[in-house]
Amino acid sequence: MSKFENELKKLNTKKLFIPFITAGDGGLELTKELVYALEESGANAIELGIPFSDPLAEGPIISKASARALEMGVNTEKILTAVQDIKKHVKIPLIFMTYANIVFGYGKDEFLKASSASGVSAFIIPDCPFEEREEFLPYTKKNNIDLISMISPTSTKERIEMISKK
Repeated sequence: MSKFENELKKLNTKKLFIPFITAGDGGLELTKELVYALEESGANAIELGIPFSDPLAEGPIISKASARALEMGVNTEKILTAVQDIKKHVKIPLIFMTYANIVFGYGKDEFLKASSASGVSAFIIPDCPFEEREEFLPYTKKNNIDLISMISPTSTKERIEMISKK
């Protein structure tokens, strides 16, 4: 059982409140404060978006949040350091949402190793189709981080069932 599965099991609930925030929007100190407040408000886990210059799978709100964070000089390395600080104070799982280009640019093994060391339990790559997740799985297993697959609202019943089983 992975670290993320263990963390979810400890929550002992079938329904989860997992809010999303763009890391670094408003500065990393604000990100820390928001994570603490969200945990205190009952979040079961928190999804932290890593800002990306070309967020293809995002709407205008998250795209603008990413742009603001990037304009403030926020980058992956600074987010990893901030998350390491955050995990000293929160017990709930943290999930990175990022794009494949960020992981490739950082290096798959290096990114997942650094993410695990910072305290992240899982990650989502919205531009990685389910059928291409195999490219990341050896690194997720090695670093005890789960890759969470997304399901599109336009997916067929068969595809949803297949992804859900995995």
